[in-house]
Amino acid sequence: VSLLATRQPLSAGDRHALLSGRSPAPMPAIGRVVCSCFHVGVNQLASAVAAGCDSLEAIGSTLRAGTNCGSCRSEIRAIIDARHVQAAE
Repeated sequence: VSLLATRQPLSAGDRHALLSGRSPAPMPAIGRVVCSCFHVGVNQLASAVAAGCDSLEAIGSTLRAGTNCGSCRSEIRAIIDARHVQAAE
């Protein structure tokens, strides 16, 4: 969308990216999907925990993971707990 907003002619690479539905900028790998409702991966969760999200509520506020159906909440808790164990060692 940002490419179209410039109203400048698109390069062949930009045109290809737009038509393919892919971002021209590389996207970080999200890892295995933990929250299917909001397509949140284990790498995103680990990054959020490393940045200070230390509860389900904080993860929910930041990534929305665990705020819909709730089936991923136990796995999110395990990721948070594992990070706390690593930090304590």
